[in-house]
Order: sequence, then C-alpha cells, then structure tokens
Amino acid sequence: MKNFISLSVLMFMFAFASSAALSELNISISDNASFYVVIDRTEYSANSGTVFIGGLNQGNYYLEVVKETMTLNGISYNSLFAGYISIAPSKRIFAVIDRFGAYKVVRSENISSGYSNSYNSNGNGYGHGNGYSASYSNGYGSSSWGNNGYNNGGYNSGGYNGYNSGYIPPVSNFMPMGMSPQAFSTLLMSMNRESFDDNKVRIAALAISMNGVTCAQLRELVMMLTFDSSKLKLAKLGYPSVVDKNNIFMLNDAFDFSSSADEFYRSIGLW
Repeated sequence: MKNFISLSVLMFMFAFASSAALSELNISISDNASFYVVIDRTEYSANSGTVFIGGLNQGNYYLEVVKETMTLNGISYNSLFAGYISIAPSKRIFAVIDRFGAYKVVRSENISSGYSNSYNSNGNGYGHGNGYSASYSNGYGSSSWGNNGYNNGGYNSGGYNGYNSGYIPPVSNFMPMGMSPQAFSTLLMSMNRESFDDNKVRIAALAISMNGVTCAQLRELVMMLTFDSSKLKLAKLGYPSVVDKNNIFMLNDAFDFSSSADEFYRSIGLW
C-alpha cells in the first residue's frame, strides 16, 4: 500500500513538473503579409500578424514558415524559413523571421505559472481544424468561438480540457485593426514621392496620429527611411498610436544598428 501511494505521488509530481515546464512560441515575419507556420507537421495560421503556439515541451523542433501572397493566378507560397529551433522549458518566446530569412529570438520571458496537465488534450493547438482554423473547430469552441470556448473565465467550460487550471489568456472582443489597407497604401505612395527622410517622417507621423497603426505597419513605414536617426524618430512618434503593442518586438530588425533598437525599447520602458 505504501509503495502504491509513493508511486502515485511520484506520478503526480512528474505530471505537474511536465505541465509546468511547457513553453509558448510567438512568431512574426518581417513584412505585413499573410503567413502560416508548420512545426512538427502541425500547421498554425497567423492571427493579427503573429502565430501563437502553446504547450511546447523543451527540445528541438523542425520549423517551417511559409508566406502567402495573393497574385492574379491565385495564392503563391514562399518558404521564408525551414530548420530546427530550440525551445527552453517554461519560456514565453517572441521570435521573428527577418528580411534575410533568419530566425531571431527578440525576447524571452519566464512563465511563472504552468499550464494544466490537460492542455490541448483534445484541441491540439491552433492549427487548421484543430484550433484556430477556418472553422475554429475542435479547439476553442464548436465554431467561431462558440459555446464551448470562452466561458466562465477560461477556455474549458465546454469540455475541451484546455487551459482549465493554469495560464488563462485575457478575454477580449477587441481586434487590432490599425490603418485601413487603402489608407496605408496611400500613405506608402505619399512617402515614396518624398526624397528626404524628414518629409517622410512628417507625413507618416501625421497619418499615424489620425488613423492608428499596427506594429507590422509601423515596421514597414520605419523601413522606408534611410537613416537610423529618422527610423528611431518615427518609431518613437508612432508608438503611442500602435494598437497591438504586444507585437512591438517586430520592430527589432527594422533598424540598421542594434543600438538604435536598444534605444527605442528603452524609450518605451521595455529595457
């Protein structure tokens, strides 16, 4: 009997330790484009410019990042990155595929509270058909955030056994939009007509203050400038109007020098 109890305790401790060591991966790409991620043969679609993958165990994973581009002949697919990445235990990792096709970790945070042991026992993540898919089925609700999803402060009251006692993401109906595609396209054309950075910064700052901007859009605007001093100025001016500040790490490789990125992140209180 004592041996049975000891074995049960050890199994419980092992299960708890394993669940507490799970990590998260947030991936974005260097431009404002549609993309998806394949990790260990499971596909995950981008939501608001970022792919979120939760419940990752420590270890090495084969990752592929594919960009989707709409053309006259349909959708074209371009592999931006394919290779192995390392996931540390109990980490919230923010990574970007830069314009050179390199995988870069721009920030890593400790996860203080673990996931429940039943994380994704049926949902299997945010992939197509298994979580965040076209029908949002078998993950966070029967369809389109349905009755089995966001209930009673968690993701589990519908019986899908996900996030039922550990980390609970915030519930919000707000979807960051930023500048409309039409307004953003017009802004890009206006900036292209200008020869000097100062004029480009002035035009962009005015449009951003009136319309708001996403991190992906701000990144694209910053990269249109020639000098890092101008890039830093626009990034600082645009930051208060950013609608998805949780994605601000996307600006990391928009600067030519890492010292400029460091100064920007210090100015907004991250470093």
